[in-house]
Amino acid sequence: MKNFNVRWSKSVRLISAITAILLVGACLIAISEGNEWWNYMLVAVIALSVIYAAAMSPLMITLHDDRIVIHKIIGRKTILFEKIAELVPYKANASHTVRLLGSGGFLGYTGLFYDRQIGRYTSYVGSYDKDQLVLICTGGGMKYLISCENAQELISTYNNHVSK
Repeated sequence: MKNFNVRWSKSVRLISAITAILLVGACLIAISEGNEWWNYMLVAVIALSVIYAAAMSPLMITLHDDRIVIHKIIGRKTILFEKIAELVPYKANASHTVRLLGSGGFLGYTGLFYDRQIGRYTSYVGSYDKDQLVLICTGGGMKYLISCENAQELISTYNNHVSK
């Protein structure tokens, strides 16, 4: 088992901090405004949004003998080696990427995205640094974009496991 940390870029950290402050402020204002049902609905929507962001936000990638595990603030995503058709470095082009559903900076770049080069994919990215992105394609057509420190080492370690 080998661990690879996900580093959040400065912009992700800044967006996350500012957004968290604004969301807490909005909740406090909504609660202080009285016992109206829409105030509680606003707080519930904000809470669910934060829970979704945390459930998608990557913290670490673990490479086991038979699977890759994406550890998130809440939960984890496991991708078995037998399902992986391709695991390669990826060079992102932000002008070709469209966010369909998810976060564009709050707790990472996560969710469902579309890119002209690779099509639709699920993103678990903390930083778009050029040497940190890895594209995982499964035989079933699913695509995942992940980021981690030492991405090239993750790719070579994976290739060594698969070639055995």
